[in-house]
Amino acid sequence: MGGSPLLGQVAPGDHVCWTVDDDATRIEAIAGFVRAGLSARHRVVYCGDDPEALLDGLERHGVDGRAAVEEHLLQAIPAEAVYLPGGVFDPEATLELWRGEIARIRAAGYPGIRMVADMTWASRRVPGAERLPWYEAQVNAFFLDEYVAAVCAYDRRRFDPLALRRLGWAHPGAVAARVPFEPRSSLRARRTHDPYGLRLAGEVDRSNREALRTMIEHLFDDGPAATVDVSGLAFADTAGSRILIEAAARGPLRLVGVSPPLRRLLDFHGAGGVAGLTVAPPD
Repeated sequence: MGGSPLLGQVAPGDHVCWTVDDDATRIEAIAGFVRAGLSARHRVVYCGDDPEALLDGLERHGVDGRAAVEEHLLQAIPAEAVYLPGGVFDPEATLELWRGEIARIRAAGYPGIRMVADMTWASRRVPGAERLPWYEAQVNAFFLDEYVAAVCAYDRRRFDPLALRRLGWAHPGAVAARVPFEPRSSLRARRTHDPYGLRLAGEVDRSNREALRTMIEHLFDDGPAATVDVSGLAFADTAGSRILIEAAARGPLRLVGVSPPLRRLLDFHGAGGVAGLTVAPPD
């Protein structure tokens, strides 16, 4: 059983917003995503309303989830245990919880983590849920080193369309009904160490610029200066170019691999007059 192709190209480093509206398609796609993680001996984490139903669904699609739980390769936990331990969504506490969990899994020797988060809990108007878009943007910092892959499933039958749009903007990539995740039209950001900074690929537009903004905000967390390699960007809109320029206010920034179209956008927004910003064309 190959499973649905919707999530087939999601890889470590990807944080994807998945708007679902069909339960059969949902479990088929999750089964394929989980199967790929188990084959790679990754730690797979499912967080949702009904973990037992998830395990039953995996079994129907040829994935022995209960055996994987016994092997400590799969963890299926109620959403409330992660997002609502006190009945209130506290995004800072949730970020700290995931930060600790990722560190523990890494220390245990797993080569990667695959996460599926069923976000239905947030449709029930729990206290603090209004801060979910901020949380989804901040969590992008966990993906830059290509260790974690995560899919956040939002059921369009339960969420207001405007709320779904705002939540989608906080993710670098998206999946929808009959629209698989496509890396070339999504934004991929990866940490680099020599030189320190980020490597960007794909596209930056309205659908993911909030995710880019947050990743750029964290760019100087571990270094006083940074390089952003944009040679892999096939497209960047005008707002995306401004985000790159504004990053220079946080520290010396070098943009390398800048294509002629992006250079024109940067120049239009005054990049040449920004202290600490260096713009270099492709080699």
